[in-house]
Amino acid sequence: MRASTFALFGCLLLGGGVALAQGKAPDKAKPPAAAKDKPKDDKGDAKQEFFAEVMVLHATNTKKGIDKRIGDMPELKKPPFSSYDSYELLAKHKLPLSKDDPKTVDLPNKRVLQTKLLEVLPKDQLRISASINQPKGKTFLPLLEVKAKVGQSFIVAGQSFNKGILVLVIRVVR
Repeated sequence: MRASTFALFGCLLLGGGVALAQGKAPDKAKPPAAAKDKPKDDKGDAKQEFFAEVMVLHATNTKKGIDKRIGDMPELKKPPFSSYDSYELLAKHKLPLSKDDPKTVDLPNKRVLQTKLLEVLPKDQLRISASINQPKGKTFLPLLEVKAKVGQSFIVAGQSFNKGILVLVIRVVR
């Protein structure tokens, strides 16, 4: 990975604070209840589904401003992102996060983003991994591990693309 080609802002969280996510850990002192006795809303016992919402942005200096489809993102107006005056939304994806099955998204620069759930943590937090590979599997961005709270975002940015860079905004949601 060349620092001049790829800048990583992996823990710049758009929601503020530090990131992570999970339901309640099972109570080891109690014997397991029968499946029919489990309440439907018990987060510790019910299978939870988490997703990574990925916005693929193209940052340039073409004086077009910020695409209204991106929404309000004050971070784009602050360094290091303020070094670009235009942001266009290229794509939005919603990927299920799973420990057993990493999910991928093809990026406009022919690379592939892969996300995977590593661990569900207390206080509605997750530990997830993200990596960017070239089409034939060669790693461009080695595995990045991030703790993200449900609803918070982090940014991975810096890959060259069409006289600008790609900016990936990844938000963990249910």
